[in-house]
Amino acid sequence: MITLRLDCVSRSFGRGRRVALHPCSLAIHEGEIVGLVGPNGAGKTTMLRLIAGELPLTSGDLRIVGRRAGSLLARRAVGYASDPPVAPPELTGLEWLEYLASHRVGHPGARTALLQWAVELAELQAFVGRRISEYSRGMIQRLGLAAAAVAGRSVLALDEVLSGIDPLVARRLRGQISRLAAHGRSILIASHDLATLERIATRVLVLWEGRLAADVSVATLVSERVAELSLAGHSLAAVDQLLMRFAGSVRTGDGVAVPLTKGLTIEKVMTACRSLRIAVAASRTRYRALEDILVAAENRAAGGN
Repeated sequence: MITLRLDCVSRSFGRGRRVALHPCSLAIHEGEIVGLVGPNGAGKTTMLRLIAGELPLTSGDLRIVGRRAGSLLARRAVGYASDPPVAPPELTGLEWLEYLASHRVGHPGARTALLQWAVELAELQAFVGRRISEYSRGMIQRLGLAAAAVAGRSVLALDEVLSGIDPLVARRLRGQISRLAAHGRSILIASHDLATLERIATRVLVLWEGRLAADVSVATLVSERVAELSLAGHSLAAVDQLLMRFAGSVRTGDGVAVPLTKGLTIEKVMTACRSLRIAVAASRTRYRALEDILVAAENRAAGGN
């Protein structure tokens, strides 16, 4: 079942109509965890706010479980954690969660159960009774995750929700997010922490300058390998020729990275280097990573290899 669908969705701001998100189309299914990556200003937060109904669309159509984004039913289906999460500082964490739960569950017993579940989900037990104004960065991030889980029946839109959290707690929260997906929620999580997304996401969307630059299956990504070569002596023209021979190849700090796809081996890449009189100082193979996808997007945007 598709829980979230964007059809040619765009968003512009200001009188000069600065484009934050160019026409974008995608679908997310029930139980998927989809990562959202890209540099600052790429449009990640804009996309999440459109999904949450906090911003109107400039064009296109956005549906949450079949309902138009921003409508009452769509808002009730989405839990949004902004970066940083917004919560009244004069309330305690529990009071804030109780307020959110009152809009979702009418029966007192069911509401109490929902609150207990959310507190345990985000490991808030030690400080949920304290005023939010006293929370640290990590505490407020965990409260944001709990609040999104309370509010969102079907879709969670999480903006850097694991940022600023100590590593051991972050590890447990990754497990909790995976369990939320296993129980049917669709989760879109924006993060600069590529390693985290490689662990928990099923797909990753790359935004670059407001455009959807790539939609990558994580299972496919981590099954592919990359040859990394450090180059000792070469001409720029020779390296350009090497990059042109192998699709998806990019320059690195002191050499090149070549995806080993369609039967390509590192030995064949080394043979190509010799034929082009490129001296290789060191070489290795590794699994492909999200960083490779971002570097490729940056190179495409710059119009180079």
